[in-house]
Amino acid sequence: MEEELCYSTVCFKPFDNQKSTVPQLEESVIYAEVKIKQSTTQTPPETSAAECSLNKSVLPAHDSLSEAKDATTPIFSAYRPATVILGLLCFFLLAALTAVSVFNYIHMSKYNNILARHTQEKATNLQLLADMEVLERERARLKTQGVQCTPCLQNWIQNGSSCYYFNKDWPWKTWTGSQEYCKGYGAQLAIIDSVEEQEFINQHTESYYDKYHGYWIGLSEKKEETWVWTTGAELEGGFWVYAPLKGYMECVLSMPSKNPLQSWISTSCNMRNRWICEVDVLTWPTFLQAQQNQSGPST
Repeated sequence: MEEELCYSTVCFKPFDNQKSTVPQLEESVIYAEVKIKQSTTQTPPETSAAECSLNKSVLPAHDSLSEAKDATTPIFSAYRPATVILGLLCFFLLAALTAVSVFNYIHMSKYNNILARHTQEKATNLQLLADMEVLERERARLKTQGVQCTPCLQNWIQNGSSCYYFNKDWPWKTWTGSQEYCKGYGAQLAIIDSVEEQEFINQHTESYYDKYHGYWIGLSEKKEETWVWTTGAELEGGFWVYAPLKGYMECVLSMPSKNPLQSWISTSCNMRNRWICEVDVLTWPTFLQAQQNQSGPST
């Protein structure tokens, strides 16, 4: 079938929102040729006058879209400051939360340290109370046995902060045997480190047997030809009768002398002599435990 032609008239009018006073131009008439292909199955709908009028109204639609876009732009611009302010508030809130967290962490650490110290001090205090209770029971036991608490035990002599035992009984011992005897009572061979102490030692010694015998003190010679005390400290000075010979691995005797500052001699460590033990005043109760195993100067 032949194609049908439909002619429509489109009128364009000037668009002015402010209704300008400029004289309106005459309508421009444009004729458009529309070809409609005839379908073989159904009759094409007739173009009505209403449809033609609709075509006229569609053409200025782009102007309406432009107006809507212009209307929404001020709305977005109004919300922009609020968005910025909200972002700043979120930032400050996050910073405040971080600061609070750090503050809490620091104070919790301090609290935990204080709590740990308190727990440790409490444990130490409980231990001290337990020790005091043990001492109280021991004091009560000694009191019932007629034992009096004195700075030094019987037959020991106090001088300053130490107690001394001057052996005057048989059998005599070598230097090593004398040191072992003192250790059995928590003591050691006397360590003399002052003029006053040497004078005290000399006042409580007496001559016996012959002029070659004296009292062992805690001084001996090492392989390096140096004189050392039983504590490992090296000798500084000394109260020698004459300068000792070095290299003979000898030990030292304190001899009774009219001049206490010249009373030390060196001799063979295997020689048997009397001896002098020394112990700190505050540690003498350890002798009580030693008495359970052997008899000693307190008996």
